Amino acid sequence: MLKYLLSITLFLTSMLTFAEEFVAGKDYIVIKESENSSKANQPIVVSEFFSYGCPWCYRLDPAIDQWVKQQGSHISFSKVPVVFNKDWEYYAKAFYTAKALTKEQQLTPVLFKTILTDKRPLNSTQAMIDFFVSQGVDATTAQSAFEHSPSIDINVNDAKRQMAFYQIGAVPALVINEQFKTDLQMAKNETRLIAILNFLITQTNKPKAA
Repeated sequence: MLKYLLSITLFLTSMLTFAEEFVAGKDYIVIKESENSSKANQPIVVSEFFSYGCPWCYRLDPAIDQWVKQQGSHISFSKVPVVFNKDWEYYAKAFYTAKALTKEQQLTPVLFKTILTDKRPLNSTQAMIDFFVSQGVDATTAQSAFEHSPSIDINVNDAKRQMAFYQIGAVPALVINEQFKTDLQMAKNETRLIAILNFLITQTNKPKAA
């Protein structure tokens, strides 16, 4: 039933894309104009800035996943965890730990539910180690990831750098092809957000109007 509703929503948003004119500075931000039209045949890079501590990220996650599947090889999609407070730094490490263990798809919905629905405080190193162990991860591996992993620390610091570079002040936010940025606050609702994403995908690598 959920998949059916998501399909209907995405169909309606595709119609909305063509029915509504989206405005730069209001519905999305232009980061830079296209500089190289030769990239037109390459996948469009889409980054979603999110956190497991963000209720709207949790609510939108199924719709974003469905949208990504519909885009197929046309885009290259990745998530980037943001750090707005100390707790969210633990969540960012959890994301990169799950990714390093190739368990991102499996653990993302569990982390969302545990933090936002079950209200379990996964805001310490030990709490996160215990969580990963409860999900079948070896205790030594989990401890190493959260206490002694330079690569995961580098990933978290890179996420912070990207967050600062793109001036991410609210999540969920999406950056399309390093050219455009939009977020839920600009879009006003989730239906318009998906419609704006569809619109921006069509605008990537277009030469600047004379």
